[in-house]
Amino acid sequence: MTSTQYKKPSRAGKFTAAARIFYHWAIRRSEVLPYLPQEISIEPTNRCNFTCSFCPQSNLDHFAQIPAAALEAGGLETLLKKLRAAGVKGDLLHWTLDGEPFMNKRLHEHLRLARDYGFTTFHFATNAMLLTRERLHQLPRNGVKIAMTPDFCSDPEYFEEVRGTPGSWQVVLDNLRAALADEDMSHIKFKVTDISSFKFSDPAEQDRRFEALKALFPASDRISFHRRVFHNASGTMESRLSSQDNYRVCPYPWYTMFVAHNGDAVACCRDLEHQTVLGNLFDQDLEEIWNGEKYQALRRDLVEKHPERQAACKGCDMPYDREKFTIRNFTKTAIHRMLLLDD
Repeated sequence: MTSTQYKKPSRAGKFTAAARIFYHWAIRRSEVLPYLPQEISIEPTNRCNFTCSFCPQSNLDHFAQIPAAALEAGGLETLLKKLRAAGVKGDLLHWTLDGEPFMNKRLHEHLRLARDYGFTTFHFATNAMLLTRERLHQLPRNGVKIAMTPDFCSDPEYFEEVRGTPGSWQVVLDNLRAALADEDMSHIKFKVTDISSFKFSDPAEQDRRFEALKALFPASDRISFHRRVFHNASGTMESRLSSQDNYRVCPYPWYTMFVAHNGDAVACCRDLEHQTVLGNLFDQDLEEIWNGEKYQALRRDLVEKHPERQAACKGCDMPYDREKFTIRNFTKTAIHRMLLLDD
């Protein structure tokens, strides 16, 4: 298959898909779904060059269960073939789970191969430490759109305390500025997220730091700025919520599939240590996993308000956040992650 043989979904088609997801997640609470996952994430590698305070990568035994490794080209093609053979129609791929994508030195080859299979819009989280002009120019340009979402802040000392390594703040800043100044990278956009709230809870202080972050970069339609609310999503942090009332059903198992470099389909993008493995896409077909007993059990446990029955969900406080998993939040997710308004 080549990208010229593939017709990506229309805006109307995306709205229809989003409506079906909403119906089966928020209204019917279906365990078996009459559609395929609308968002696919593939992990290029679980290796990382940072050990962030808020990430399981900082655990000394992080790789005890899943050894550090990278996705090979043959493995990626197997995954892409299975996605298309199952009937996945989208053109969007997320390259995010555990690890730093650019730690896989063949990442540019992976994106080119994915383009050959009709995936032409790429989103992934990156810490931007390895975003040299050389690496960025290796990425495919023709016919693709790329969005990168680095976590950053305006304070070098704070950044290198909770996220980076000594001297990394300036390297990240220089990399991002250079990419924005390069006219040959017009197909690459950046969504920079402020991580100040990890240690600063005062709203006025957060506002000051957020404005300082934006001031580091020139005005450009290729960069946007966002804020982060930290959760105990992977069970490695203390919850910052004052109560566990107002439970809402997590929508992830109704629209996403996260595939690790070893083929494991895991519960969500926070399940970095494969606590809840729902199947393996190297060994099984997508439909067999998506509506298999394990995915059904995950959906059922969340609907019945027993997330603790699933290892990856035990301790996660996101369902109790008043701002998460609401209709408003679902709409925001559909627009920004499923690209509902993009043609």
